[in-house]
Amino acid sequence: MNSATFQPGYILNRRGDAIWFLGLPYLAILFALSCQMWLPAVALASISLWITIPHHFATWLRTYGFKEDLSRWTQRLIVGPIVILTLTILGAIYIPITFFIVNVLWDHQHSIMQQHGFSRIYDYKSGTGTRRSGRFDLGFHWIFFGNMLITSPLFSTIWLGQFAIMGLLPEASTVQLIHTCSWSITGCYGIFYVIQLIQGVRQGQKINPIKYIFIGSSYFLWYFCAWHSSSVLVWGIAHRIMHGLQYIVIVYWYLRRRAESDESAPSNSPQSDKQIDSRVEGLGFKMVRYMVGSKRVWVFVGISLAYAALFQIILMEPLEVFGFGVFRVSEVSRTIESLKGIGMTDAMWQGLYAEILVAGFGMTHFYFDSFIWKVRDKKVQKGL
Repeated sequence: MNSATFQPGYILNRRGDAIWFLGLPYLAILFALSCQMWLPAVALASISLWITIPHHFATWLRTYGFKEDLSRWTQRLIVGPIVILTLTILGAIYIPITFFIVNVLWDHQHSIMQQHGFSRIYDYKSGTGTRRSGRFDLGFHWIFFGNMLITSPLFSTIWLGQFAIMGLLPEASTVQLIHTCSWSITGCYGIFYVIQLIQGVRQGQKINPIKYIFIGSSYFLWYFCAWHSSSVLVWGIAHRIMHGLQYIVIVYWYLRRRAESDESAPSNSPQSDKQIDSRVEGLGFKMVRYMVGSKRVWVFVGISLAYAALFQIILMEPLEVFGFGVFRVSEVSRTIESLKGIGMTDAMWQGLYAEILVAGFGMTHFYFDSFIWKVRDKKVQKGL
């Protein structure tokens, strides 16, 4: 293996990736540990407000921001949210525990697929990787993330607690066997993953080292928080910062690149995107283009935060969440504190009305992301 084997490629650029995709996980851990030391438990809900809600808003911009995408996915964008919101209402009312479990599992699957998607973008931007290597990467994400959910002290406590509630608590020897099997599968796949990577290099394939630094940074955050801190608060804050901010960044640059590409389309081409947009785009599409224009990043950030604040007001949730519980600590922080020990997220202590909105919007976000970010799609590549 020599230097010619490595072919670096970046999602943004060298500096941008160093900040948002390679360095952010470590900064997120430091921030989460600081919150654990100096802030009340309401900080977890505050991070959800100021990071998770804006990252949902970024999905709406990404999905509805261009007429071309609306035309491609019209049926999905209309029927999907209606079905999800209907099921959310029914699930939250009639089968709340099952609904909660489905929501949490879909959230974890979504996290896996986002990091896998970034891995595929790294391969695309560097001209490396194949569908075969993509499948190996996906297997890596499922097995290593799943192993964390099964064996880490944080998540073992959660799923064992749920089994205890159902009267199905396994014996200590059974739990140890489950952990051993999970670690064995993870170790074997890790060895297989490295072997297939070496074989690919020997066959002349190039690899993007930045992709593997990115994967390593992501799993360092997850594994460190799940083992070292064993705290729902720390893991939740660090994960949401990494997950949410990375998504917001990629959406901003994707929309900006798309807008700049459309503006630079030749005006004498009858089929150019520029001519099509000039005939059909309305005020909403023009607003998106304005938000992501050059040197207008603060407009994008400001509108995203305003959306989060408005969403919180509509939820009619405690105002302490706006300030991380610093200004006035009330029953809300103690309520979250009591629930975090059994693994419940901030959505679970909210009322039914708020839970339906938070879960419904969240799962709609999961659904949209399942088809709007196909890296092999030529139209998606246009913005990457």
